[in-house]
Amino acid sequence: MAEMTLQNGIFGGSRRISHLLARLGRSSDPDRASLWKTAIIMAIVSLPPFLLSTLAGTAWGNSVEMHFLHDVNSLVRLFVVVPVLVIAARSIGVQLNVAMSYLDSSSLIGEADRAAYGDARQDVTRRASSTAVELVLLATALLVPLALLWLSGAEPRGGVTNWMLGAPEETALSAAGWYFTLISRPLVGFFLILWAWRYLLWCLFMRRLGRLNLALQPAHPDQVGGLAPVVRAHSSFVLVGFAVNCALSGAIANELLFGGIGITEARPEIIFFTAVALIALVAPLVVFTPGLLRAKNRGMVEYGRLAHQLTVDFDARWQNPGEEMLLDTADPSAMADFNADYDAVQAMNVLPIGLHQLAVIGVILFVPFGALAVTQVPLAQLVKGLASKVF
Repeated sequence: MAEMTLQNGIFGGSRRISHLLARLGRSSDPDRASLWKTAIIMAIVSLPPFLLSTLAGTAWGNSVEMHFLHDVNSLVRLFVVVPVLVIAARSIGVQLNVAMSYLDSSSLIGEADRAAYGDARQDVTRRASSTAVELVLLATALLVPLALLWLSGAEPRGGVTNWMLGAPEETALSAAGWYFTLISRPLVGFFLILWAWRYLLWCLFMRRLGRLNLALQPAHPDQVGGLAPVVRAHSSFVLVGFAVNCALSGAIANELLFGGIGITEARPEIIFFTAVALIALVAPLVVFTPGLLRAKNRGMVEYGRLAHQLTVDFDARWQNPGEEMLLDTADPSAMADFNADYDAVQAMNVLPIGLHQLAVIGVILFVPFGALAVTQVPLAQLVKGLASKVF
């Protein structure tokens, strides 16, 4: 079977772009190539607005109220969201490779379901590789900012003059503003919706996988019937959720700095966005719950019946040493091994994600919003408070 196109990163479906970046990077090492891609994309997306605003005198200083280095929303999108999404492609790709190799080679999928599994995999690969879909997403990412510009104009939002304007008294975009509007913002938006599309494809693939008659093992040491590689691949998409929440927190930060609201007023938004992101990442795993529940119930019955018989035979063996029993030996270690299997069946999760994993994902998704506290507390006061806690 062909490899999932998702593994090739944010430009996985655009082979020509991938080959171009590979040529520019000129590295056979995947990690180094990923760093080259990040540097090249940031050179196109992130650096020109800063350089152009510097030439215009609006990168810092008092020429405008919101200079470039004070625009948290733009800074986060250009210098946090973009590199996170590009670098995440490497991490997610590795986990997807492991998961798909595992599904290909393990006995989790029986022969009767191999054809359906192959169809599902080819379908998601075809959709992820579609140049037409990527062009539609790119056009959408370009047209939305232009439509907003046409509807609202380039006037300062909230009466705050900013670095995207030619001068404080002007309402026309500067060179930095035009570059940001026509190139930087659309490309950042394209990366975000492209990842959203690919995450949707992965969820649809898992939905079809969950409908198969998977050979889930109730005593499997991963406590999810043998689904651990698939769960790890799914959990790796938390980096995409982190990037999305970074973009949202940047928008909230600007409201805190220039919109006249406090962190208390922003709390409902923070809770809402964190909860939505957590649900969006965890809910797709529920497709495996019915199969896991059936496997656990079956295991409890089978292992329970066997445990009862083994216990009876084990006791009888000591009373009648000459009789042949279910266990070949009266060695207590044999009973201990079986008890370990029985405990594994009891500990099997019907939701393929543990509380520890859930907590880690929740913290990662909340970190961008937690950083908003920095905008409300002076740096010196924050450092002093942390020092007092530590020392």
